[in-house]
Amino acid sequence: MLVPSTLTDDAFSDNPHLSLDHVGASTAGAWTAPMSQGPSLTAPPPSEAPSYPLWWRWFAPAALAVLIADQLSKWWLFALPADARLPGFISRVENRGVAWSIGHNNPGLVVAATLILIPLLSAIWWIWFRRQGPAENLAFGLILGGALGNAIDRVGAHFAMGGLHGVRDFISVDLGFAPFNPWPTFNIADSGITVGFLILVALSFVKTQSNPAARTPVVSDP
Repeated sequence: MLVPSTLTDDAFSDNPHLSLDHVGASTAGAWTAPMSQGPSLTAPPPSEAPSYPLWWRWFAPAALAVLIADQLSKWWLFALPADARLPGFISRVENRGVAWSIGHNNPGLVVAATLILIPLLSAIWWIWFRRQGPAENLAFGLILGGALGNAIDRVGAHFAMGGLHGVRDFISVDLGFAPFNPWPTFNIADSGITVGFLILVALSFVKTQSNPAARTPVVSDP
């Protein structure tokens, strides 16, 4: 073990009145240089601390807006009398399946798939997309808000709650040409899911175009 020169026997023999305070002061100088050269164990200043996007400013409003608008529009429209006069693009139907009535005869399977898909999408967003940026969080907010809106209908219909018989769809689009003649009836939740996925597709395209390395094939030397 290395001993500073100030703590040798000669130092005490030459000066019998040397106190521990003097020893501490002298040893501080002896150890200053080597310790200052070592790695710093102090925390980085606040300006150097890692920062994360404020995902909740984009995700939460989008998810809540889609979920609330979806449920309010459904409850209001389906509470109207059967002979109520509605605009031509409003057609109230209840679907126990998914788009194009896929899975209509297996509503229990559709409910199980929904209850698996929502946590899976939530995990994908939280792990891989939450810290990427505002657009990614906005997209997943729309998707998960819409998924929750339709999940409420499916679970309610499955357990015969609230007089539900399936997902309540009411927006009908018929443009007179395929595939919009007519397009399957949908709701606000479906719109949020579709817009969210379109945003993610557009973002992946933009990022690929803006990154030449991702578009340039790597050719190995022969």
